[in-house]
Amino acid sequence: MEIILPFFLVLAIVYGALEISKVFTNKGVKAIIAVVFAFFTIMNSQVIAFINSILPYAAMIFVVIFIAWILLKPLRGGSGRKGMDPVLIVVILVLVFVLLARMQATDYLPENSILANSNLLWIVGILVVAVVLWKVYKMGQAPAGG
Repeated sequence: MEIILPFFLVLAIVYGALEISKVFTNKGVKAIIAVVFAFFTIMNSQVIAFINSILPYAAMIFVVIFIAWILLKPLRGGSGRKGMDPVLIVVILVLVFVLLARMQATDYLPENSILANSNLLWIVGILVVAVVLWKVYKMGQAPAGG
């Protein structure tokens, strides 16, 4: 397993780079070049150790990028769809920030703080109800016909 993951990682990166750059049009040539690079990579133990030490962090970065791409997809709209309402985006970001701040700062907040554990659920609930009511009110104001 110590050699397999770096082999396939280098194979995928080199093949993808050759595919994007369009240096070669023949897919077989691209595959052979990628396999040769991958074999050269696994011959050097220092390169394998380096790739294995970086692989967990690279995987976490790819997961974060993938999740951000999925979460931001509705914000972009695109393909004839309307994007999300800016107020809704702000409320979601504030809720995420408050929840993250609470997770990090629970020991440092005084008990009577507005962000204390006992108040946080109430704040989130009130904000969710307010946003839902606001969206329903806004949908009722939509122009008739059309």
